[in-house]
Amino acid sequence: MRGSVALLLLAGLALGVHGQAPIRGLNPDLAAHYSGAGGTFTCISGGKTIPFKQVNDDYCDCADGSDEPGTPACHNGRFYCRNLGHEPKLLAAAFVDDGVCDCCDGSDEAKGNCTNTCLQASAAHRESLKNDIAQYEQALATKADFISRARAFKHELQTKAATIDQDYAAAQAEVERLKGEVSRLEAEESAQRAAEEAQRAADQAAQEQAAAAAAEHQELNTGSDGHAERELQEEGQQASEEREETPEERGRRIASQWTNDPEAAGVAGSQEHVNEGEEQEQEHHGDYSHQDQHDHEEYNGESGEYHEPRPDVSTPLGEVRARLYDAEGTLREAERDKQRIATYLYGNLDFGPEDVFLGLADQCFTSSQTRWTYEACIFKQAVQREGYSNSVTVGRWAGFSSDYKTMLFTGGDECWNVGPRSFTVAMSCGYDNQLSDGEEPATCAYSAKFTSPALCNDEELIGLRNKLAALEAFEREVAEKIAKDEL
Repeated sequence: MRGSVALLLLAGLALGVHGQAPIRGLNPDLAAHYSGAGGTFTCISGGKTIPFKQVNDDYCDCADGSDEPGTPACHNGRFYCRNLGHEPKLLAAAFVDDGVCDCCDGSDEAKGNCTNTCLQASAAHRESLKNDIAQYEQALATKADFISRARAFKHELQTKAATIDQDYAAAQAEVERLKGEVSRLEAEESAQRAAEEAQRAADQAAQEQAAAAAAEHQELNTGSDGHAERELQEEGQQASEEREETPEERGRRIASQWTNDPEAAGVAGSQEHVNEGEEQEQEHHGDYSHQDQHDHEEYNGESGEYHEPRPDVSTPLGEVRARLYDAEGTLREAERDKQRIATYLYGNLDFGPEDVFLGLADQCFTSSQTRWTYEACIFKQAVQREGYSNSVTVGRWAGFSSDYKTMLFTGGDECWNVGPRSFTVAMSCGYDNQLSDGEEPATCAYSAKFTSPALCNDEELIGLRNKLAALEAFEREVAEKIAKDEL
């Protein structure tokens, strides 16, 4: 568009400077009809021929108004504003010599009635062109970054590929070794807990035996103290009415009366219960509790996976579990590296010239219309969605066109009476990666547009710079002629 405008400006300048005196209001596209050969003019439509001196004589001789390009004589005439220094335009003949300056060069009114403002109007166009150049330069810088990052990524993969099999095997072996170490320490810890429980049971049994012996000793030595024995019997009878007393509890009760130690009557089960609670508390807050593990999982943004948080290292078992956690992470990364190497280094995907499109891998772009949303995942597939649940695969990645101006997705879900769906994406230079204009121009054949800095090239930037240089030179030339009052 801007190129054609510049050509028209230059053509207008040529008509106004070189050759015969310019014909007022003449459209340069029609200049061939106004050569004046033979001293005649032939109406553009209708074939009527008149003397050339009757052109622009303020009388309409041609039915198409072509003999009066610079006067308001013909109702269907068209006046061409050269607007040198800015953009030309066509006026209806009725606006010529009406006292209103419609052309920025003032050519639609008598000379001296209007001030030439074309250069002021051109300034906005010039600034817009400069802005386009700045944005294009930024787009090319982004494209260069795409290429640089793709080159660095592939270099990294090539470095890893040399030892990936050994690295993967070593990581796998380390995980297995640490799993065995964890199992061994868990077994030792379990055995230690069992031994401690056995010792507590033995201690409890010894206490019960001591209590029973004390009770027996008391019964043998009560003698004449029948009153105390009766009190004990009455108390025992009352306690048995409330709750049947176990032999252990009876022995402790008698021992407390014999030794005057109220604590000797404490129920062993109470302390056992406390110890058991402490043990449960200890077990629950051990080195690597799995309870509620999903509430405390950590998210790996790169892989999109959730993993348990790293275990506490306050015990030997916890330390080994933490090392196993790290080793499993190393193994997962090795697995991802193997997949990346297979896909991006040795796979059959085409990432464009200098791998410029590699940075778009694993990215999805959406275009939301009134009803449908289209999503294109480059190098994978494309889908069409309605709302949040209803979706259909409109194509699977099939590659680029030979000129890298189109993305092709084929082999989508079957469409009744048509066949597999397909999705075609037209690509062009843009300052951002953006999918737009998703539609279904034919049944089950979908299309969209995609812009990206990856599609920009140096030739277009050179063209923009040349346009700006030509415009600025042209403005200087026009400014000189305006100063000389030649326009």
